[in-house]
Amino acid sequence: MADPAVDAFKNKLIGAFLSDVYLRDYTHAAKTFIPNKFSNAPKVKFLFHTYFNINSDAWTPPAGVGSSNYGVLVKSVKLPSFRFETDTLNQYNRKRIIQSKIKYEPVDITFHDDNASQITAMWNAYYQYYYADSWNPELGSKAKKTYNRRNIYDPSLSGDMQYGYRGDSFTGNQERPSFFKDITIYGLWNQQYIAYTFINPIITNWSGDTYDYAQADGTMQHNMTIDYETVTHNSGEFDLEKDGPKGIDAVTGFGQEAYYDYTDSPNEDLGFNNTLGGFSKMFDPNNSTGENLKDGLSFVKNVDPGKLIDNTKNAITKAATDAALDALTGGLFGDGAGSGTPTMGASPALIQISNQGGATAANNDNTTGGGATAGKQDFGDSFVSNLTRNLGFG
Repeated sequence: MADPAVDAFKNKLIGAFLSDVYLRDYTHAAKTFIPNKFSNAPKVKFLFHTYFNINSDAWTPPAGVGSSNYGVLVKSVKLPSFRFETDTLNQYNRKRIIQSKIKYEPVDITFHDDNASQITAMWNAYYQYYYADSWNPELGSKAKKTYNRRNIYDPSLSGDMQYGYRGDSFTGNQERPSFFKDITIYGLWNQQYIAYTFINPIITNWSGDTYDYAQADGTMQHNMTIDYETVTHNSGEFDLEKDGPKGIDAVTGFGQEAYYDYTDSPNEDLGFNNTLGGFSKMFDPNNSTGENLKDGLSFVKNVDPGKLIDNTKNAITKAATDAALDALTGGLFGDGAGSGTPTMGASPALIQISNQGGATAANNDNTTGGGATAGKQDFGDSFVSNLTRNLGFG
């Protein structure tokens, strides 16, 4: 009598060669998507960066609010769409489609309504640049005007306010440049980028959000629609560790240290067997003494002493190295007057973050706020902070 296991193996082996249906393992997908730097793998939607190239003759953002910062506040953005006008002709009873014109569809951009009101400040600058309504009823000279005043029967229009679109000139023959030179959307993947650049974009719609007591988990946003004269496509490489044409400068405004963390985060067990066990619970003031003791014993039981000692040694060595590098590159020996301590004059963006709301773009100046520096830190403080970080607690 034949062994059932042997028969099953024989049938599977023969079927593998003779069957019309053949199921491949993961190797098929690996060969399809992995080679050539994942060239056949689909791009993900959340890896992108947007840069707003604002004409400096039109508006200079307040100190500490660089134009490259607005890309950080973009929540979503639509890529360009194209529509072609065609005519269908008859060539001796043969259909011929003739292209005649290209039209660029509007693009929608959604921003987070940030706490510093940076997006509101950009919109208000655009609004005041093109439309005189934004200056009424108070002019830039602070001269009070009555918005409802009528001048139908006045003998002179002198001193009256302007309304609506302000025209295309400053004074005399000087041309009014566009507010945005261009807006570029960078799609990012595997140190590669593709750039969609909208040339001379104009805002055709701006809409704010809705305040709503019923939406306890909602966040505010702004919606902007732009039209543009044309769009270009470019692609290339970038490297966060290098500068230059193929370095981070290739993606304008991306990877700035003010918004991008270059510090390597440790992924270590620290000897706790992937869990802190009762470490956090043993100090919980809501627990009883017995519960704290029980959680403490559970914590001790889960600790791997040898692994904990080795990882602690590594963390101390790494902390000393990091602190030394920080001291050499960041001037941590300063006492608030040294070159390494951020000041309002040298690093207004850091100071605004430190003051948390003291100076905002909504006020259009960076003089308000509590501190002159963003804090100071000596070598010892740096060592402690780096040690806790490398131990996984900081």
